[in-house]
Amino acid sequence: MLLFTALITLYTASAQTDSAFTCASCMCKKDATPAGIMLSHTHSKGEWMFSYRFMNMNTRGMEQNGTSISNDQIYNQYLFSSDRMSMNMHMLMAMYGVSNKLTLMAMTEYRQSSMNMVAPEGSTHIHNGVPMSGSMAHTMKTSGFGDLSITALYSIINSSQHHVLFSGGISIPTGSVQNKGDDGSMYPNARYSYMMQQGSGTWDVKPGLTYTYKGDKLTASTQLVSTIRTGYNQVGYKLGNELGFNNWVAYQWLPWLSTSLRAELLQTGKIKGNDPTLYAYTEPAANAANYGGTIALVYAGVNTFFLGNNKIGIEAGLPVYQKSNGIQASVYSNVNLVYSIVF
Repeated sequence: MLLFTALITLYTASAQTDSAFTCASCMCKKDATPAGIMLSHTHSKGEWMFSYRFMNMNTRGMEQNGTSISNDQIYNQYLFSSDRMSMNMHMLMAMYGVSNKLTLMAMTEYRQSSMNMVAPEGSTHIHNGVPMSGSMAHTMKTSGFGDLSITALYSIINSSQHHVLFSGGISIPTGSVQNKGDDGSMYPNARYSYMMQQGSGTWDVKPGLTYTYKGDKLTASTQLVSTIRTGYNQVGYKLGNELGFNNWVAYQWLPWLSTSLRAELLQTGKIKGNDPTLYAYTEPAANAANYGGTIALVYAGVNTFFLGNNKIGIEAGLPVYQKSNGIQASVYSNVNLVYSIVF
């Protein structure tokens, strides 16, 4: 009841100031939002923002239900293990203020994934017609455009200090779920495992809600975002639903410099169905049971502002908690980079 009363009060204040709407109240300039947060504000009517974003994620070692597990233990169930993985994601995003309350966003991405596979030392066998041994390094690589997302952001409350934002988006399955290995690879002319594909293969719904407080120098925000899978893809599976919870605070030290701290909690559901062409015990990533779980990360970031409405931000994060379903790679680090311009 108290929360409802507070929201009504804030909405009334927002309505009273909407006629005097300025870009300062939409937070579109000198935006202290960390580089890893994409949905944080609307734009004033007729305003554009373009941004390039880069994300790098690295894994080291494996874990099972929150506990580190050795390759030797994995070999009791699987032919191969993965001791390292890297994913780079390049994202192009455009936002346009349809009105002072409604902003539309479109984003496309290009994803590069690399996974290093290892087998028991001294082992020799034939896999998919290809000789494999423990003395060989097997690296799987895929790259390509991912899914395209279209999002509407609506400002429910937009006063000088308090902002409540609803976001509703759809993800269009433009990313491939048919990436296959070359001759001589672990998967010669056969589909790679789920995590090496470029998209979900399904139309997904992405609702979210964000509250932001903006003071003279201090900005703080809490956000809940989700991804809901609407069906099974053409291969025969659907990825798990996702729920993300972010809390961050930023401080504007100088007109051209701000820093931020962020805590992120991500929860992902299990894969339903499976790719019938994959042998589940080739490697942990080929088993649909080894997907989903919970991970918490903490980030530190810096934003710099220059030449008017240009911004460069960088953010680095480390995991503080990870509990996965089954056997999965352990996240080692995350890095986010953004360049944006508003005009």
